[in-house]
Amino acid sequence: MNIKLASEKTGLTKKAIKYYESVGLINPSKNSENNYRDYTEKDIIKLNLIASLRILDIPISEIKLLIEGNKTIDKVLTDTLKTINDSISNLEKSKLIISSIIEKKNKDFYVVGEEVKKLRETLEYSMEEKREYIYDKLIRVFPGDFGKIIVLQYEPFLNIYIDNDEKEEAWIKLVDILDDLECVDENNPMFVKLANMNKQQLKECSNDIETNIYNILNGGEEEIEKQKKAMIKAIKYLYNNEEWKKSFIENCDMAKEMFELNGREFNEFDKYLQILSEDYKRYNEIMKKINDEVNEEVKKEFGFTREEFLKDLYEKGKINN
Repeated sequence: MNIKLASEKTGLTKKAIKYYESVGLINPSKNSENNYRDYTEKDIIKLNLIASLRILDIPISEIKLLIEGNKTIDKVLTDTLKTINDSISNLEKSKLIISSIIEKKNKDFYVVGEEVKKLRETLEYSMEEKREYIYDKLIRVFPGDFGKIIVLQYEPFLNIYIDNDEKEEAWIKLVDILDDLECVDENNPMFVKLANMNKQQLKECSNDIETNIYNILNGGEEEIEKQKKAMIKAIKYLYNNEEWKKSFIENCDMAKEMFELNGREFNEFDKYLQILSEDYKRYNEIMKKINDEVNEEVKKEFGFTREEFLKDLYEKGKINN
Protein backbone atom coordinates (compact mmCIF):
# COMPACT_ATOMS: atom_id res chain seq x y z
CA MET A 1 0.00 0.00 0.00
CA ASN A 2 1.12 3.59 -0.61
CA ILE A 3 1.85 6.24 2.03
CA LYS A 4 -1.62 7.80 1.68
CA LEU A 5 -3.32 4.53 2.62
CA ALA A 6 -0.74 3.90 5.39
CA SER A 7 -1.56 7.33 6.80
CA GLU A 8 -5.29 6.57 6.76
CA LYS A 9 -4.80 3.20 8.46
CA THR A 10 -2.54 4.52 11.24
CA GLY A 11 -3.86 8.04 11.75
CA LEU A 12 -0.31 9.33 11.34
CA THR A 13 0.59 12.19 9.02
CA LYS A 14 2.69 11.47 5.95
CA LYS A 15 5.39 13.66 7.50
CA ALA A 16 5.45 11.53 10.68
CA ILE A 17 5.64 8.29 8.67
CA LYS A 18 8.56 9.65 6.64
CA TYR A 19 10.30 10.77 9.85
CA TYR A 20 9.98 7.31 11.45
CA GLU A 21 11.44 5.87 8.28
CA SER A 22 14.33 8.36 8.30
CA VAL A 23 15.35 7.34 11.84
CA GLY A 24 15.22 3.65 10.97
CA LEU A 25 12.05 2.58 12.79
CA ILE A 26 10.49 1.22 9.60
CA ASN A 27 12.06 0.24 6.30
CA PRO A 28 9.38 -0.16 3.60
CA SER A 29 10.30 -1.66 0.25
CA LYS A 30 10.05 0.33 -2.97
CA ASN A 31 7.69 -0.54 -5.81
CA SER A 32 9.91 -1.40 -8.78
CA GLU A 33 7.33 -0.08 -11.24
CA ASN A 34 6.83 3.44 -9.86
CA ASN A 35 9.63 3.71 -7.24
CA TYR A 36 7.05 4.60 -4.54
CA ARG A 37 7.34 3.13 -1.09
CA ASP A 38 5.19 0.07 -0.54
CA TYR A 39 3.97 -0.32 3.06
CA THR A 40 3.08 -3.82 4.26
CA GLU A 41 0.71 -4.87 7.06
CA LYS A 42 3.82 -5.47 9.18
CA ASP A 43 4.83 -1.83 8.65
CA ILE A 44 1.32 -0.74 9.70
CA ILE A 45 1.58 -2.80 12.92
CA LYS A 46 4.96 -1.19 13.65
CA LEU A 47 3.63 2.30 12.95
CA ASN A 48 0.65 1.75 15.25
CA LEU A 49 3.00 0.53 17.99
CA ILE A 50 5.33 3.51 17.47
CA ALA A 51 2.39 5.94 17.62
CA SER A 52 1.10 4.35 20.83
CA LEU A 53 4.50 4.46 22.52
CA ARG A 54 5.06 8.08 21.46
CA ILE A 55 1.75 8.99 23.15
CA LEU A 56 3.46 7.79 26.36
CA ASP A 57 6.48 10.03 25.57
CA ILE A 58 8.74 7.02 25.14
CA PRO A 59 11.86 8.26 23.32
CA ILE A 60 12.58 7.28 19.73
CA SER A 61 15.88 5.73 20.89
CA GLU A 62 13.99 3.35 23.22
CA ILE A 63 11.45 2.43 20.53
CA LYS A 64 14.28 1.68 18.12
CA LEU A 65 15.89 -0.71 20.63
CA LEU A 66 12.52 -2.47 20.95
CA ILE A 67 11.95 -2.80 17.21
CA GLU A 68 15.52 -4.00 16.61
CA GLY A 69 15.02 -6.68 19.27
CA ASN A 70 17.60 -5.25 21.67
CA LYS A 71 15.03 -4.57 24.38
CA THR A 72 11.75 -6.21 25.40
CA ILE A 73 8.49 -4.28 25.65
CA ASP A 74 8.44 -5.01 29.41
CA LYS A 75 11.91 -3.51 29.83
CA VAL A 76 11.02 -0.42 27.78
CA LEU A 77 7.86 0.17 29.82
CA THR A 78 9.61 -0.51 33.15
CA ASP A 79 12.42 1.93 32.33
CA THR A 80 9.90 4.53 31.20
CA LEU A 81 7.91 4.12 34.42
CA LYS A 82 11.09 4.67 36.43
CA THR A 83 11.86 7.82 34.44
CA ILE A 84 8.32 9.11 35.03
CA ASN A 85 8.53 8.35 38.77
CA ASP A 86 11.90 10.11 39.00
CA SER A 87 10.43 13.13 37.20
CA ILE A 88 7.42 13.19 39.52
CA SER A 89 9.73 12.94 42.55
CA ASN A 90 11.85 15.83 41.29
CA LEU A 91 8.77 17.92 40.56
CA GLU A 92 7.38 17.21 44.04
CA LYS A 93 10.66 18.32 45.58
CA SER A 94 10.62 21.50 43.51
CA LYS A 95 7.01 22.10 44.53
CA LEU A 96 7.88 21.76 48.23
CA ILE A 97 10.84 24.12 47.92
CA ILE A 98 8.82 26.72 46.01
CA SER A 99 5.97 26.51 48.55
CA SER A 100 8.43 26.93 51.42
CA ILE A 101 9.99 30.02 49.84
CA ILE A 102 6.59 31.56 49.03
CA GLU A 103 5.56 31.11 52.69
CA LYS A 104 8.62 33.09 53.80
CA LYS A 105 7.69 36.02 51.51
CA ASN A 106 11.36 36.82 50.92
CA LYS A 107 11.87 39.23 48.02
CA ASP A 108 15.68 39.23 48.09
CA PHE A 109 16.63 37.19 45.00
CA TYR A 110 20.09 36.42 46.41
CA VAL A 111 18.60 34.99 49.62
CA VAL A 112 16.01 33.06 47.58
CA GLY A 113 18.78 31.58 45.43
CA GLU A 114 20.72 30.42 48.48
CA GLU A 115 17.54 29.02 50.03
CA VAL A 116 16.72 26.97 46.91
CA LYS A 117 20.25 25.58 46.80
CA LYS A 118 20.25 24.69 50.52
CA LEU A 119 16.83 22.99 50.53
CA ARG A 120 17.57 21.03 47.36
CA GLU A 121 20.94 19.86 48.65
CA THR A 122 19.61 18.77 52.04
CA LEU A 123 16.80 16.77 50.41
CA GLU A 124 19.43 14.74 48.57
CA TYR A 125 21.58 14.16 51.67
CA SER A 126 22.31 10.60 52.73
CA MET A 127 21.06 9.36 56.10
CA GLU A 128 24.44 10.10 57.70
CA GLU A 129 24.58 13.59 56.15
CA LYS A 130 21.10 14.38 57.48
CA ARG A 131 22.18 13.24 60.95
CA GLU A 132 25.29 15.47 60.80
CA TYR A 133 23.26 18.41 59.51
CA ILE A 134 20.85 18.31 62.48
CA TYR A 135 23.70 17.70 64.93
CA ASP A 136 25.69 20.70 63.65
CA LYS A 137 22.66 22.99 63.72
CA LEU A 138 21.77 22.07 67.31
CA ILE A 139 25.37 22.49 68.47
CA ARG A 140 25.41 25.93 66.83
CA VAL A 141 22.32 26.95 68.81
CA PHE A 142 23.40 25.28 72.06
CA PRO A 143 27.21 25.45 72.19
CA GLY A 144 29.42 23.61 74.64
CA ASP A 145 28.53 20.70 76.91
CA PHE A 146 24.88 21.74 77.20
CA GLY A 147 24.53 21.40 73.42
CA LYS A 148 25.97 17.91 73.57
CA ILE A 149 23.41 16.91 76.19
CA ILE A 150 20.58 18.40 74.09
CA VAL A 151 21.79 16.51 71.01
CA LEU A 152 22.04 13.26 72.98
CA GLN A 153 18.30 13.37 73.59
CA TYR A 154 17.67 13.40 69.84
CA GLU A 155 20.63 11.40 68.54
CA PRO A 156 18.98 7.95 68.66
CA PHE A 157 16.23 9.28 66.38
CA LEU A 158 18.31 10.98 63.67
CA ASN A 159 18.58 8.03 61.24
CA ILE A 160 16.20 9.72 58.84
CA TYR A 161 15.13 7.95 55.64
CA ILE A 162 12.78 9.90 53.40
CA ASP A 163 10.54 7.54 51.44
CA ASN A 164 7.29 9.47 50.91
CA ASP A 165 5.90 12.95 50.19
CA GLU A 166 4.91 13.57 53.82
CA LYS A 167 8.48 13.00 54.98
CA GLU A 168 9.88 15.21 52.22
CA GLU A 169 7.62 18.04 53.35
CA ALA A 170 8.49 17.42 57.02
CA TRP A 171 12.22 17.53 56.20
CA ILE A 172 11.86 20.88 54.38
CA LYS A 173 9.97 22.29 57.38
CA LEU A 174 12.53 20.90 59.83
CA VAL A 175 15.44 22.46 57.89
CA ASP A 176 13.65 25.84 57.95
CA ILE A 177 13.07 25.54 61.71
CA LEU A 178 16.72 24.70 62.40
CA ASP A 179 17.76 27.77 60.42
CA ASP A 180 15.37 29.97 62.42
CA LEU A 181 16.64 28.85 65.84
CA GLU A 182 18.45 31.62 67.70
CA CYS A 183 21.78 30.92 69.34
CA VAL A 184 21.64 30.88 73.12
CA ASP A 185 24.12 33.11 74.97
CA GLU A 186 27.04 31.11 76.35
CA ASN A 187 26.71 33.14 79.56
CA ASN A 188 23.28 31.64 80.17
CA PRO A 189 23.27 30.33 83.79
CA MET A 190 22.41 26.80 82.63
CA PHE A 191 25.47 26.80 80.35
CA VAL A 192 27.68 28.09 83.14
CA LYS A 193 26.37 25.43 85.52
CA LEU A 194 27.06 22.62 83.07
CA ALA A 195 30.47 24.04 82.21
CA ASN A 196 31.43 23.32 85.81
CA MET A 197 30.63 19.62 85.40
CA ASN A 198 33.70 17.44 84.99
CA LYS A 199 34.14 14.97 82.13
CA GLN A 200 33.15 12.01 84.27
CA GLN A 201 29.88 13.68 85.28
CA LEU A 202 29.10 14.54 81.66
CA LYS A 203 29.88 10.99 80.58
CA GLU A 204 27.58 9.59 83.26
CA CYS A 205 24.83 12.01 82.22
CA SER A 206 25.25 10.96 78.57
CA ASN A 207 25.13 7.27 79.46
CA ASP A 208 22.01 7.79 81.58
CA ILE A 209 20.21 9.54 78.70
CA GLU A 210 21.16 6.83 76.17
CA THR A 211 20.21 4.00 78.53
CA ASN A 212 16.91 5.61 79.48
CA ILE A 213 15.84 6.12 75.86
CA TYR A 214 16.82 2.55 74.95
CA ASN A 215 14.92 1.11 77.92
CA ILE A 216 11.78 3.11 77.18
CA LEU A 217 11.76 1.94 73.55
CA ASN A 218 12.57 -1.69 74.29
CA GLY A 219 11.49 -2.42 77.86
CA GLY A 220 7.77 -2.95 77.32
CA GLU A 221 5.21 -2.74 80.14
CA GLU A 222 7.79 -3.57 82.78
CA GLU A 223 9.83 -0.49 81.86
CA ILE A 224 6.70 1.69 81.73
CA GLU A 225 5.89 0.68 85.31
CA LYS A 226 9.46 1.38 86.37
CA GLN A 227 9.38 4.85 84.79
CA LYS A 228 6.02 5.62 86.40
CA LYS A 229 7.24 4.65 89.86
CA ALA A 230 10.39 6.77 89.45
CA MET A 231 8.32 9.81 88.40
CA ILE A 232 5.84 9.43 91.25
CA LYS A 233 8.67 8.96 93.74
CA ALA A 234 10.35 12.15 92.47
CA ILE A 235 7.08 14.11 92.75
CA LYS A 236 6.55 12.92 96.33
CA TYR A 237 10.13 13.79 97.25
CA LEU A 238 9.84 17.21 95.64
CA TYR A 239 6.53 17.78 97.42
CA ASN A 240 8.12 17.17 100.83
CA ASN A 241 11.66 18.54 100.37
CA GLU A 242 12.28 22.29 100.53
CA GLU A 243 15.82 22.04 99.14
CA TRP A 244 14.58 20.18 96.06
CA LYS A 245 11.86 22.78 95.59
CA LYS A 246 14.42 25.56 95.69
CA SER A 247 16.69 23.74 93.23
CA PHE A 248 13.75 23.06 90.90
CA ILE A 249 12.79 26.76 90.82
CA GLU A 250 16.40 27.81 90.16
CA ASN A 251 16.72 25.33 87.27
CA CYS A 252 13.43 26.55 85.78
CA ASP A 253 14.71 30.12 85.91
CA MET A 254 17.94 29.13 84.18
CA ALA A 255 16.09 27.26 81.41
CA LYS A 256 13.35 29.86 80.98
CA GLU A 257 15.37 32.16 78.71
CA MET A 258 16.16 29.32 76.32
CA PHE A 259 12.56 28.17 76.05
CA GLU A 260 11.34 31.74 75.56
CA LEU A 261 13.92 32.15 72.80
CA ASN A 262 13.22 28.94 70.88
CA GLY A 263 10.24 27.27 72.56
CA ARG A 264 7.81 27.55 69.64
CA GLU A 265 10.44 26.39 67.14
CA PHE A 266 11.31 23.36 69.27
CA ASN A 267 7.66 22.36 69.45
CA GLU A 268 7.59 22.46 65.65
CA PHE A 269 10.91 20.60 65.44
CA ASP A 270 9.46 17.92 67.69
CA LYS A 271 6.35 17.59 65.51
CA TYR A 272 8.28 17.14 62.26
CA LEU A 273 10.87 14.79 63.76
CA GLN A 274 8.02 12.49 64.79
CA ILE A 275 6.99 12.32 61.12
CA LEU A 276 10.57 11.62 60.02
CA SER A 277 11.41 9.06 62.72
CA GLU A 278 9.07 6.20 63.61
CA ASP A 279 11.15 5.52 66.74
CA TYR A 280 10.80 9.11 67.91
CA LYS A 281 7.06 8.98 67.32
CA ARG A 282 6.84 5.73 69.30
CA TYR A 283 9.04 7.17 72.08
CA ASN A 284 6.71 10.17 72.43
CA GLU A 285 3.65 7.91 72.45
CA ILE A 286 5.16 5.81 75.25
CA MET A 287 6.13 8.93 77.23
CA LYS A 288 2.62 10.33 76.81
CA LYS A 289 1.18 7.07 78.13
CA ILE A 290 3.55 7.20 81.12
CA ASN A 291 2.73 10.86 81.85
CA ASP A 292 -1.01 10.28 81.56
CA GLU A 293 -0.88 7.36 84.00
CA VAL A 294 1.40 9.28 86.40
CA ASN A 295 -0.99 12.25 86.31
CA GLU A 296 -3.90 9.96 87.11
CA GLU A 297 -2.16 8.40 90.11
CA VAL A 298 -0.75 11.70 91.42
CA LYS A 299 -4.16 13.34 91.18
CA LYS A 300 -5.73 10.52 93.20
CA GLU A 301 -3.19 11.01 95.98
CA PHE A 302 -2.61 14.77 95.99
CA GLY A 303 -5.60 16.24 94.14
CA PHE A 304 -3.53 17.68 91.28
CA THR A 305 -1.65 16.42 88.23
CA ARG A 306 2.13 16.39 87.91
CA GLU A 307 2.05 19.37 85.52
CA GLU A 308 -0.28 21.33 87.80
CA PHE A 309 1.98 20.69 90.78
CA LEU A 310 5.18 21.76 88.99
CA LYS A 311 3.55 24.89 87.54
CA ASP A 312 2.08 25.87 90.90
CA LEU A 313 5.38 25.18 92.66
CA TYR A 314 7.29 27.43 90.27
CA GLU A 315 4.75 30.28 90.40
CA LYS A 316 4.55 30.23 94.22
CA GLY A 317 8.33 30.04 94.45
CA LYS A 318 8.68 33.15 92.28
CA ILE A 319 6.17 35.06 94.42
CA ASN A 320 7.95 34.09 97.64
CA ASN A 321 11.31 35.07 96.22
